[in-house]
This record gives sequence, structure tokens and C-alpha cells, in this order.
Amino acid sequence: MTQTQRCRLALLACGAALAAAVLVAHPRDAFLYNHSPSMPVGLYARTVAPLAAGAIVTVRARDVAPIMARDRGFDGEGHRFIKRIVAVGGDLVCMADEHLTVNAQPVAAIGSVLPASGPAPWDGCRRLSADEALLLGDAPDSFDGRYWGPISIRQIEGVWRKL
Repeated sequence: MTQTQRCRLALLACGAALAAAVLVAHPRDAFLYNHSPSMPVGLYARTVAPLAAGAIVTVRARDVAPIMARDRGFDGEGHRFIKRIVAVGGDLVCMADEHLTVNAQPVAAIGSVLPASGPAPWDGCRRLSADEALLLGDAPDSFDGRYWGPISIRQIEGVWRKL
């Protein structure tokens, strides 16, 4: 066996050990299937990546949008939103005239998710504290931080990557 083959085998073994450790630590949460069009549909694996802008994360629906979660029957332990972090502590986030900016850069507009009788989107500007993040889906009509605003990073259940 060549040195290259041994290195590949060692890397494969390390990857398998890491996957096994994740499965043992979080057997129910090692993988999830996203069927919602707000983020790319498909299978995601839990990672140990840091909470940073661009990371894909999950939050329980009832934690970030309790009224809408209850009204739509998404208030169970396993009902999650999968979203992307677009702003973290220190970033300036503003919602004005149904347009969202992060550090004065446009990132999204309000879509057509909420019914006319739904809660009003948040409004104004604020600098996120070190323990806050703002989450958005990739689709323009995603139900996300455009509607519920910044959240505590303690509400984030995990970081994921699409397989």
C-alpha cells in the first residue's frame, strides 16, 4: 500500500469515526431532510462548524415564532426552521419599508408569506449584541427573520451542511 493510499484510508476512517460520534451524541439529529423550498431541498448533516454568517442552522419554530407556529400546528418539539445566518453580533440590521439591510447592504424584502391578518414585521434598526443572530431562508418568500427579527444564538439547535 502506498503512502497516498494509507493517507486516504486514514482520512476515511477519521470521517467515519466523526460520523459515528455525531450519531451517538445526537442519534435523532445527525441528519435531517429539508422539504421546504425556503432553503435547498435535500439531506443535511449536522456539523461542528461555528455560528457565523453564512452558516445553515435550525431553530424550533415555537421558539422564534410562537404564535404562527401554534396557529399552523408547528409547535411540537421536532418542528424546525432551517435557515442561513445573515447577521451576527456587531452587525447593524435594519427593517424599513419592508426592506432588510445588514450593515447598510440590502439583503431581502418582505415576501408574501404572512396573511393580511398576521403579525406585523419588525421595524427599525439595531446593532446585534454578541449573543444574537438574524436568520433568513434562501427563497424570497421564506418565513424567517424578516418577520420575527433577530434571535438569541441560544435558540439555535445546530449547524448543518447540505449533502
